[in-house]
Amino acid sequence: MREFFRKNSLLVYPLIFALVLIPVMIVALISYQPSASADCNCNKASNAPPLAPHSHGTGLVSEVKNDMKLIFNVSAATQLYEMVDGRLQLCEGDLTGDMKHVTVDVLDAGLNVGEHLPVTVDLMIYRAGTSEIVIQAAAPAMVAPGHNYHFGDNYLLPSNTAYDWTVVISPVNALRQEGAQHLWLDPVEWSGSFELDASGAVIGKAAGIQLIGDYSKEGIHITLSHQDAVTLYDAEGTELDTEPNSRYFVVDVTDHAVNYESKLPGADVTLTFKQGSTAFDVVLPAVISPTYGFHYGANVPVEPGQWQITVTVGGLDFLRHAGSAVNLARRPVSGTFNFTVE
Repeated sequence: MREFFRKNSLLVYPLIFALVLIPVMIVALISYQPSASADCNCNKASNAPPLAPHSHGTGLVSEVKNDMKLIFNVSAATQLYEMVDGRLQLCEGDLTGDMKHVTVDVLDAGLNVGEHLPVTVDLMIYRAGTSEIVIQAAAPAMVAPGHNYHFGDNYLLPSNTAYDWTVVISPVNALRQEGAQHLWLDPVEWSGSFELDASGAVIGKAAGIQLIGDYSKEGIHITLSHQDAVTLYDAEGTELDTEPNSRYFVVDVTDHAVNYESKLPGADVTLTFKQGSTAFDVVLPAVISPTYGFHYGANVPVEPGQWQITVTVGGLDFLRHAGSAVNLARRPVSGTFNFTVE
């Protein structure tokens, strides 16, 4: 035996190293939980305007035409970057005053509902009731956190003015497999109108979803938002009752580690509301919205004042392929936000 070790001494040390290291690696793999240091702020740009993650298209107007879901929106101008020789370059221009961000979303409403479609979009905006063209442009494609792929730009639109608009969407620029060969073959024309008040805000625009806060823990990204109470229906199409003084609370749960920002169905989502000595839990069911898709939500009656809301997401005990076994949470994750009801 001594003779064996003497002749093979160069092999002994790597063997001992492997025998020690392999069990340690196995234990580390089994016990690993993504740490708090891996948490991220998904809207890090210090000079960027506030933007709700997964804010989704809550536009000025939405319509389904020719198996396309179209969303038109006018909002405050936003900071944009363009690619120049393979590098990002800040787009120049004043973002205040009469500058507005006009966008058009074009989504599949006939095949794989909700998918973004590869098209071109031509935009024309007139002073209402006249043929005076204010904007005539090919709206470029762009991407944004929470808004994903859409078309639009910042445009100069004077305040205290009424406008008519027309967009022309091209046929889908893609080959088709069997089953899709008859879809989106013709241009789609879509028109509407809007009016800006003296401050530049859109008159009569419904209040959209508003961000309360978001956090990322152990590979899961959770976003809490709210809006006015909405009408909900059960799986049989029966309208559900809504209690007075309710607000609609929206929670998006997305995979932030394996399939970046893909929504996770099948989770258990609970909101815990606290105000002084008052505390109650609300379990949020899964909800489908034609505006912002799959999420967890509920109309919750809340009295005016300062509330503390804790979002707890659990029930993530689904089977996992290799590669996602340790990257996504294996236990409930929680985050707490302050929220004021006016």
